[in-house]
Amino acid sequence: MKILTLLITLLVINSYAVSYIDAKSGEKEYKKGNFGISEKKFESASASDPDKDPVLFYNHGNSLFQQKKYDEAMKKYEEALSTDNKALKSQVKYNMGNTFFMQQKPEEALAYYKDAVKLDPENREAAINYEIVRKLLEQQQQQQQQDQNKDQQKQEQQQDQKQQDNKQEQNKDKQQDQKQDQQQNQDKDQDQKQKQQQEKDKMSKEEAEQLLKAMEKDEEDAQEKVQKALIQKERSNIKNKW
Repeated sequence: MKILTLLITLLVINSYAVSYIDAKSGEKEYKKGNFGISEKKFESASASDPDKDPVLFYNHGNSLFQQKKYDEAMKKYEEALSTDNKALKSQVKYNMGNTFFMQQKPEEALAYYKDAVKLDPENREAAINYEIVRKLLEQQQQQQQQDQNKDQQKQEQQQDQKQQDNKQEQNKDKQQDQKQDQQQNQDKDQDQKQKQQQEKDKMSKEEAEQLLKAMEKDEEDAQEKVQKALIQKERSNIKNKW
């Protein structure tokens, strides 16, 4: 049993040593901007650490964040939340807020910034980002409201224009109908005038015929009177001869 205990102790010490070395190497590479290397070092450190130190998950998540591996970074930050250290937990929440913001999720980011400030009121970066995102969301809401108002005004203007167009079209149709009525009335008047003229011409023709007949009759009467006068005169001359 003593030998077994000794072996376990040696393994634990060795694991701590490996984890410590990898963690320190990861910090150096992170500061140099070698985030891919630091990611591997922190991954190795957290894997070999018997205590699963949340700081290692936090640093591992930061290395992933710098490489824009946001989903993977979020998983490491969630593991880092197991810490009882409020200051560290506040920083983890802050970085989770940054991750959501980079994924264009400002509402979620705002919630995590708020949690970070609650956990540590001295977390100035979280407080600043909270105010920035809050104002950004307010501006977005105002812009959305303005856009909605513009859309509504545009729809109302389009509706008004449509009503005006319909009214103008109705007036146009009405005017067209009036013109057609006027034309029909004019045509009707013209037909009546033509009919009246035809009737007038017809009456004039009948009158002329009647006048002609009367003249012919008068002439016949005159000729008859002349003939009678001649006959009487002839008779008178005959009597005188006798």
